[in-house]
Amino acid sequence: MFGFPKVEYRIFKKNFLKTVVFQINFEKPSDEFIDYSDQIKNLFLADFPRFNSSKGKGFSISFTNDKSPDFQETEEGHNIELRSQDGQSIININQNSLTYTLTGKTYSSFSSIKSNLTKISKLLSLCSINQLNRVAVRKINIVEFKNEDENPSNILDFMINPNLIGNLNYIPNRESINHCIQSINLRNNDNYLNIKYGLNIPPQLDSNIGQLIIDIDLYKVGSVEVEELFSTFKDINSETFNIFNWVINENTIKILNDE
Repeated sequence: MFGFPKVEYRIFKKNFLKTVVFQINFEKPSDEFIDYSDQIKNLFLADFPRFNSSKGKGFSISFTNDKSPDFQETEEGHNIELRSQDGQSIININQNSLTYTLTGKTYSSFSSIKSNLTKISKLLSLCSINQLNRVAVRKINIVEFKNEDENPSNILDFMINPNLIGNLNYIPNRESINHCIQSINLRNNDNYLNIKYGLNIPPQLDSNIGQLIIDIDLYKVGSVEVEELFSTFKDINSETFNIFNWVINENTIKILNDE
């Protein structure tokens, strides 16, 4: 897809995931899922027993004669939200899109959510949604560490591919770095990729916690058939795995494989 070195897929014993998001946008707005609320509820009941259906909320702004802004709450469309019992997994549906969000505590591997992704395809077919115009996977990894090192940027040397951080060696007073997030944006035909990685030291003076961040956001735009949704998610997920392995180094792999 983007030419990153392919890595044989494996399930690590640990992960650094904070959030995993699977998202799709419909080619045309649709409210048909409202008519199938009961079927949707029953379809996901085993894993998402907490169900909520409500009018969408929004705001409109107009200006009075004296040019003062007038804010009005509006009701737009309809939202359906499904939550797992512990609230760690959520499916949100509105007239334009569906988003499936999991915390790192919940997500162990792509294969572990295969059943729910398949049910999402069934849901779309049930609601006569046949075409999608965006399919996306985003994985945000955050490693929190105690900021007790005189040079906090050493965490980058310890965990990140050295080829990606060599430029830091040319920065005077490298030990003073509190924030260093590298951002890369790539496009290959209908596929788009955003990669962010680096170091963040929160500004709170009483905090001694630093964060190593690896944020991978890969999405496909253009027409996608609902029948192709699972395979598209699978292809995107495989590429995010390749990218993650490209960003990290052997030290990180050892940590992820430790009991």
